[in-house]
Amino acid sequence: MNRYFLISFFTLLSILSSASANETTVTPEKLHISSLREYMASNRFFDRIRPVTSEDSVEATVHASRSEAQGHYNWIKREYPLYTSLPYLAYYSTLFAGGVLTSRYHQSITNYFNNSSPAVHIAGLSIFSAGLGVTMVTVAPFLMNTYYGIFAPTLPERNLVLDYGAKKHFLDERTQHYIEDELFYSFWRSPSSEALNRLQKILDKALRLPFYSKELTFNEDKIDNALQFYPPGVAEQLKQFAYSELIYQQTDRTLHDSHYPVYFYGEPGTGKTFAAKQLAEAMGTNLAVVTLDGATIDDIVGTPFESIDAKAGRILDALVARTSSSQDINHHNQILLIDEFDRLFLSGNEKTKDVLSFMLKLLDPANRSFYNPYLKTDIRLPDTIILAGNQDIHELSAQDAELKAIASRLDKVTFPGFDREAKRKIVDNVMIPAKVKLYQSGGGPLSHFTLPARGHEMIMEFIDEDQDPGLRSLEKYVAKVFEQFVRGVAPRSKITSH
Repeated sequence: MNRYFLISFFTLLSILSSASANETTVTPEKLHISSLREYMASNRFFDRIRPVTSEDSVEATVHASRSEAQGHYNWIKREYPLYTSLPYLAYYSTLFAGGVLTSRYHQSITNYFNNSSPAVHIAGLSIFSAGLGVTMVTVAPFLMNTYYGIFAPTLPERNLVLDYGAKKHFLDERTQHYIEDELFYSFWRSPSSEALNRLQKILDKALRLPFYSKELTFNEDKIDNALQFYPPGVAEQLKQFAYSELIYQQTDRTLHDSHYPVYFYGEPGTGKTFAAKQLAEAMGTNLAVVTLDGATIDDIVGTPFESIDAKAGRILDALVARTSSSQDINHHNQILLIDEFDRLFLSGNEKTKDVLSFMLKLLDPANRSFYNPYLKTDIRLPDTIILAGNQDIHELSAQDAELKAIASRLDKVTFPGFDREAKRKIVDNVMIPAKVKLYQSGGGPLSHFTLPARGHEMIMEFIDEDQDPGLRSLEKYVAKVFEQFVRGVAPRSKITSH
């Protein structure tokens, strides 16, 4: 009997040694995380997260949804060890019941074996050895499952799971399908650094998409102050435009089909972009800026992530530009500024024509969304759109019936530029204070720097001779004057980098 016991013992030892050898390159925690990911994928983890709403605010709803996702995430980390422990529990329950019966009838069992042949002894010993072997083999994984059920490891992508769970139900079904089936579940089944990188980059854009309408107001005092340097007629047009946009946003947009953009026309530096920024700030929203100069269709709408030159697209990048992370909450009713729009009317190449054709369809009030291949979803444009250019597109489109029909529907705000008096006020109230603040922020010998009287005189002399209706040449000259006097305050030999 001792010989058979030794054979069984060494057989079991070889099995355990083999199992240990196979796990030398992978830690138990990594094995557990890999199995947990597979379990979450096969059980479609994100289907468990139900919609949560809060009457307080959209921020409260996002917070509540994140808590919902957190609860399911914490539970499934413990559910998996419990689920995989069920076969072991069944085995140990059977073993325990067998032990109880053996203890109760041990005398009868002993008598049976004493009166049995050697073959029965061998069979009994083999069964006992096999049971002992199974018990020894299963103890380690059972204890490991128990340990991870209590001290569950954190998935490296935990924050991605919770960020998505918090905003899952704000995204359309197509985007949900893409993120879950093609990104999360695919990554969990075949983890790799490449798949994780893809997941992170896609979520960074998708979770920063606008998904609610922010309540906007118009601060008249603020806009009056911001537009004080513009000619009265231009300032009044801009104020009226802002009022009209706020009224439109309070209406049922499904009943309207004539809400076209406005066109800001003027030479470079005449304040078109500045006016758009001030309008957005006064209305309490963001300004999203898209520049069409040199753009192709792929630049505008984006390309698939799998492509060699993958890009999210200029429009998508503009709409999420004011958010810094996937936890930020973005809103639909921004102001979209499409700059250099007139260049589409001037170039005759096919790429520009394609962009123009796309933009004309996109600007139709009945078609304010487009398919973005990077996120595989439709992107909705803001209701308030400003087009800007240096030339009058109403004149440029005179020879093209289709373009003329579009241009005729656009209200136009002409920016004639700034007269000498307006430039003096801008210099005194905006440019010089901004430059002084900038240089003083450097500390050291510049901490108390102010522009000398001679510098101010030089700028005023330039304004008297400047023929540029815009501010570009003036901005450059102001910078040049400051650089000249800064060198006298802080010689290069005394300036050190920190």
